[in-house]
Amino acid sequence: MKRYFTMSLTSFVFSILNVMTYFLLGLITGNTALSGIFSITYPLQFVASMLLSFFSSASNIRANKEGNKNCVNTGMILGIIFGLLTFGIVAIFVDNYITFMQMDAKIYRTFTLMAIGQLFLGFVNNIIADKLYFENKDKKGNLCSIGFIILNLLTVTIAALITKNQIAILLTNLIILFIYVCVWFILNLSRFKFDFKVILNFKYESLNIVGSLFMLLIYLFGFRKAFSFGEEYYIAISFLNLITDPLWDALSVIDKIAKIKISQSNYNYKKALKNSTIITLFYIAIGIILYFSLFKVYNVILKIGLIYLSIEVADFIVNIFKSNIQAYLQLEYSPTKTTTITLISKGLRTILSTFLATPFNTNIAQISCGLLGLVLFMIIRYKNYKINVDGFLVRKTNDKYLPLLKDKSHKRLKISFNKQFDKSFK
Repeated sequence: MKRYFTMSLTSFVFSILNVMTYFLLGLITGNTALSGIFSITYPLQFVASMLLSFFSSASNIRANKEGNKNCVNTGMILGIIFGLLTFGIVAIFVDNYITFMQMDAKIYRTFTLMAIGQLFLGFVNNIIADKLYFENKDKKGNLCSIGFIILNLLTVTIAALITKNQIAILLTNLIILFIYVCVWFILNLSRFKFDFKVILNFKYESLNIVGSLFMLLIYLFGFRKAFSFGEEYYIAISFLNLITDPLWDALSVIDKIAKIKISQSNYNYKKALKNSTIITLFYIAIGIILYFSLFKVYNVILKIGLIYLSIEVADFIVNIFKSNIQAYLQLEYSPTKTTTITLISKGLRTILSTFLATPFNTNIAQISCGLLGLVLFMIIRYKNYKINVDGFLVRKTNDKYLPLLKDKSHKRLKISFNKQFDKSFK
């Protein structure tokens, strides 16, 4: 249980420092609607995630497999070039992007530009941290990441306290972050020969790349539709995102610990569900406390906010069971089947988020597809596994053959059955 709290609190602190930037920005400027910049640019986080997976994570995986550092440095340079082009284009057409998201470009232009700049510089910083983590330099990687987040928070809030000029706040934030990232980048880039393989990189990180693409579409078109129902829904969504995003980051530990335990062959399913439930209820309590403490400050309509919060709480509970069984089936049963179910769920979630004519579209799609995935995973689990007295998942045997196996006159059947049984584990 201690490991769940330690790892989850680390992720929670990292994430809460990030969202605090926008929480405080809205409060300090006296316009809490500006905190919603986090939600306006939320889809772009998955653009950064795709680029990071393709250019950085995949290159580092390849480097470890091949003992080839050239591909890491190549990936860093190419990643920055493509990241600059991608976020640069969005920045140039920022008014069109804000209008597409059904918001007023005149009100949100400057701070949306700041958020786009933060995403790009954060992406570069993550490339550097990724390299350090894959080199087992975890302390330096953590220092690089936490330093960026703290600096981002301080530069925005201090500048906002000193001046109300949005351009001045933007320039203070982005210039200091740029200097910080440049220092880390120079310290971690070495001489290299160009070495990059597109197909191999995609192969190593295909699931994350495709998954991030679906999430981009879900929130790009889903939030666009939800925001079109009026400012009261935009404010409620933005407020809940600031609260629940760190909670989801903290609860990602459920999947992570499950994979660690499974890889070490000491995964106790019953105990994992118990620990996952405790940690989930703990963060649900934090979310509820934060909601009722701050919803008046951010001018959230109670009824609307409670609907969003209720759906999120339901999805947190679904996640207890889904994360554990998905991780187990991915590693111990069939990666192909679990990946197929995941992609089908995300594809359906994209369609529902885009076409449901309700301001609760993304949340309804999220819980519906989460339940669908859970049901499909549990069907596989109950069909193929049972829980033994110690709480471990074990493969089921075909019990109808057991009486025959006890009879010596059925030796041939017994040998045949044993061969089939052994084959099922391969």
